[in-house]
Amino acid sequence: MEEIIAKLKEYLAMDTEIDFKEFDEYYRKLIEKLNSDYQEMSQEDLLNMRYVLNTVAVNAENRSLRKDKFAKKYRKIQEKANFWSNAITYKAKKEWGYTDSTLEEADQRIDEAMRPAE
Repeated sequence: MEEIIAKLKEYLAMDTEIDFKEFDEYYRKLIEKLNSDYQEMSQEDLLNMRYVLNTVAVNAENRSLRKDKFAKKYRKIQEKANFWSNAITYKAKKEWGYTDSTLEEADQRIDEAMRPAE
């Protein structure tokens, strides 16, 4: 999980955009991690993963709007990232008693931690 967070932090600090291959590899690592470890992941790890998935989904959505050969693939990435994010949101609300506002607070806390040190 630390590697996933560190990589996202690196991406967020970049001035340039990564290419499709790198974007897809990062996304596949996320899905692989979720498929293998979802049930055993801690609450904190799942909240972090939700943040990562939301970030990937937003970026994939923006890229899917382009008229290029990867648009459809980005759309699929967005859909799958949203699916997993929604699953974590459901679990957070049902099992941990989170509300929309407590999830928003968690996202803000994670977002602050993701910002590059000045």
